[in-house]
Amino acid sequence: MTNADRAAPACIARRDFIIAGAGASTLAAGLAAAGTALAQPGPAPATPPGPAKPGNILVERRGSVLLIGIDRPESQNRFDAPMLIGLGKAYHQLDHQDELRAAVLYGVGRDFCLGVDRGAFAAAQAAGQLPPKDPDYINPIGLKPPYRSKPVVIAVHGGTKYLGHELFLASDIRVAADDTVFSQGEVARGVFPGGGATVRFPREAGWGNAMRYMLTGDEWAAPEAYRLGLVQEVTPLGKELDRAIDLANKIAAAAPLGVRATLTSSRQALAADEATALAALQAEFGRLLQSEDAKEFQRALQQGRAPAYRGL
Repeated sequence: MTNADRAAPACIARRDFIIAGAGASTLAAGLAAAGTALAQPGPAPATPPGPAKPGNILVERRGSVLLIGIDRPESQNRFDAPMLIGLGKAYHQLDHQDELRAAVLYGVGRDFCLGVDRGAFAAAQAAGQLPPKDPDYINPIGLKPPYRSKPVVIAVHGGTKYLGHELFLASDIRVAADDTVFSQGEVARGVFPGGGATVRFPREAGWGNAMRYMLTGDEWAAPEAYRLGLVQEVTPLGKELDRAIDLANKIAAAAPLGVRATLTSSRQALAADEATALAALQAEFGRLLQSEDAKEFQRALQQGRAPAYRGL
């Protein structure tokens, strides 16, 4: 399978779409208020993204495993508000249906996810649709309760950047195709990683390894992610989803109370420090989005030049 040919597996039932009502408050404050803090003022796609359409989040139950697909390839799977809430609803479904034991998150198209669709979030903000008010919603990157209590195995390929990498870090077991390119380079765009990477990346890869990429804005590939311990398995392109499903099926075959207790116990050891850090980063992210440096990045992007940051 080539990147260009990548699509949802034939077995994915596209009739089982989850669409959520859109949401935002401001591209800065709205995401933070929603407990997401995901937006990064990164380069816009070469072709402006189309409007939200049905089917951007695909959901299929396969036995005890829930397959969840990010399906907006025309925008390189950049998230709009309905997708964000749709993913949160899928996680809620996972957590609240007893027969489901694990989930697999994957992307359709050439890339797993290149971040957030800024224009779509701004439009949702204008409509007053965030923060989410849906009771059947779990924050997809775990910035605020309720938290999911069942495992998510993630399968990534192609561009896995910004929000894409935040979703990656927030998952429990990670499989990457050998073509995957990662980035958490918000510092080159006038802000900083606001979805939990500043907490999770150093914890899992080590301080120096995480700072090497978050402070420079450099990208890294699947072999480097494996070396850092961020990826548990690297597969040939086109095999990553199958391998993730295999792992999820193994989890599903295990004792469900034991699996949930393992996740809960492991998280308890990290919970206090992580909750404090995640709460603090949301306010800081909103502040930086209003900074002159963030505005300078947008001006430079529009004018086709390198930004000149002044620390204001």
